[in-house]
Amino acid sequence: MARYKLVRKKNPLNKEKSELWYAAPAPGRQVTTRELCRNATVHTTLADIELQMGLELLFKHLPCLLARGEKVQLGRLGSLKLEYGSEGVWLPEQFGSHLIRNERIVFRPSRELREAVQQLLSYQISGIVDQGISFASIKDYREWQAQQQEKKEEGKDGE
Repeated sequence: MARYKLVRKKNPLNKEKSELWYAAPAPGRQVTTRELCRNATVHTTLADIELQMGLELLFKHLPCLLARGEKVQLGRLGSLKLEYGSEGVWLPEQFGSHLIRNERIVFRPSRELREAVQQLLSYQISGIVDQGISFASIKDYREWQAQQQEKKEEGKDGE
């Protein structure tokens, strides 16, 4: 189950509007390569170490392919490719490869992988964040709001 936190922020499309609540992914635990390989091979004749070695072999060959600008298909998983941007120039003669920056490797999941994840996907709230303060639940947040309101009212009464 994917977990999320509610975060209040301005509408990215209209900064003039008041803040709204948006879901933000809450980090889950990290699955190690060893654990992934062990789970993936549990009902097969393939040993987990063999799968790990296959991944290591991919790691050795992927950098060369990506550095050549190749798009690498990873079967039913999807594909990897290199993307980058550059500074702009006024004239083509002014351009040099030293202006290229922000190189990144982009993974594009296959339609089959996206659909498989979507079929299994469900969400659970893991908290709420407001004014940089994290709360375990909406109930805790509302209690904090009530306390803040009481403090304001007490301050007004003391004037």
